[in-house]
Amino acid sequence: MSPSLDIEIRNKLASYLVDEISLEEFEDWFVPSSWNVVNNQNQVAIDLVYEIELLLAEYHNDCWSEDELRDNLRQLVIDYRVEVDYDYIVVKNSIAKVEQYPLLSASFGI
Repeated sequence: MSPSLDIEIRNKLASYLVDEISLEEFEDWFVPSSWNVVNNQNQVAIDLVYEIELLLAEYHNDCWSEDELRDNLRQLVIDYRVEVDYDYIVVKNSIAKVEQYPLLSASFGI
């Protein structure tokens, strides 16, 4: 099973943030990968794509330096929300464990 789009985006974003790929390489991957994201059933992915698109647009319009862009994008990797296919989840010490508590999404940080 392939990871959900929001996880794929965060993985690729992390590669950019640790200088494994350039911003141009990230954008070359991101644009086609996130095309028509509105058709995706994952609201977390939709919100993430729109947030990244806004930050990139601001960067390309000289609102941010690349260091400022990195700082803003880093927050999307450090602290985030995920949707799960399970009806129940408990988060303890940053480790998700399935239990009998209804919750549709949860915030995680790394």
